[in-house]
Formats: sequence, C-alpha cells, structure tokens
Amino acid sequence: MTGGSGGIGNGICRRLAADGFNVAVHYGTDKDSAVRVCAEIQASGGRAIIASANVAEEADVASLFAKVVSRFGGVDIVVANAGTSGFGPIADVELADFEKLIAVNVRGAFLTLREAARTVRDNGRIIFTSSQLAERPRQGTGIYSATKAAVDAMLSSLSNEVGKRNITVNSVRPGATSPGMFDDSDEAKKQEFVDLSAFGRLGTPEDIASVVSFLAGSDGKWITGQHIRADGGMSN
Repeated sequence: MTGGSGGIGNGICRRLAADGFNVAVHYGTDKDSAVRVCAEIQASGGRAIIASANVAEEADVASLFAKVVSRFGGVDIVVANAGTSGFGPIADVELADFEKLIAVNVRGAFLTLREAARTVRDNGRIIFTSSQLAERPRQGTGIYSATKAAVDAMLSSLSNEVGKRNITVNSVRPGATSPGMFDDSDEAKKQEFVDLSAFGRLGTPEDIASVVSFLAGSDGKWITGQHIRADGGMSN
C-alpha cells in the first residue's frame, strides 16, 4: 500500500497483515517508520517488505508495482493512501502549495490507480483513502477537498472499467483522525472535531483500518464504486 509508513497507513498495514495478507509498506521520505512497521509485522508472524517511491513519478510507481510482483508473485489488493495536506483560504493559497497538493494527491493517486488497474489480479481490490472533506468541504479546506473529490470521481469510473474482472473499487472517507495529518492542528481545532463526533472523540488509524479490512476481505466482494464515510458520525 502507498503511504504505509505513518498514521492511518501504519494502522492499515498492521491490520491487513493480521488478516493474513502479505504487505508492501511504501514510503516516500519516512524510511525509519516504514522499517519499524515492517519489522513489527514480521515479529508478529506476518510477511512484509518496504518499498520507496515518489508516487508523483510514473517510473517510480511502475517500479514499485514491479517490486511487489517480483517478491509476492502478484498484486491482489492496492490501498492508495499516500497523500499530503494543505489548508487555508483559497485567496491565500500560493500556486506552489496548490501544485504540491495536485502532484501528490491527484497525480500520485492517478498513477497508482492506473498501475493498479493494469496489475491487480482478477477478484482483487482497489481502495483509496479519501476524506470526509471530499463530501463536506469546510472553510479553509477548498483545495485539499478538491483533490480528494477528484480522485473519488476517478474511482467511480474505474469501478465500472474493472468490474468485469470482479475487481472492486472503493474509497474510505475518514474524518479527523489521530495520529495522522490532523496532529498538526491545535488543541482548540481538535476539540472542535471531538465535539462534532457522535462518539465524542477523534478517530484512530484502527477505526479506518477496520473499514479497509472489510472492503479487502471476501465480505466486501459486492461493494464497489462507493465512497464510505468512516468519520464517527461527524456532523456539519
């Protein structure tokens, strides 16, 4: 899975390994975290490797998939989780910051999903980590929300394109989750999202990993083209 070294990705890697899947823990820059996750999976009896790639580079993504095929014999599940955050009023967003979000969140996701469509074996799974903000943008999230919504639109089309091979394609839309990108928020902002949750708390990587596990398993075979909110009942 891409973006497997930290936060939500870490939790998903651990859960899929516990479910019995061989796991490729991808990282962009945080090699130490990827090594730690991989070692912990192996210590628990699972099978995992680490793999580095810049998801915004076509050759890197192709090489990443080739490495997984070489080590594990094929690819059955792809979780596209690599992403970056960036917030602020649209009037204040610098072009360089906008282009960084597009490069990682849209271009990177497109390259990953395209390679997944070419590589995943019949009866496989393609899962994208989206965001509750794709559906419900808030003040200051316009650009980030747009990047997630753009990929969700790709997924809706892709689900029909690979459905004849019994490959499911879905996205999971987390709400505020910690640890994760949300850790950069101040305490007042965190409390605001705690108050919005029906459960009165932030989400955890394990909460999101449980949904991914369901979609990746045999019980998820009849669900495709869906964007599943996993946000603890967050209200507007």
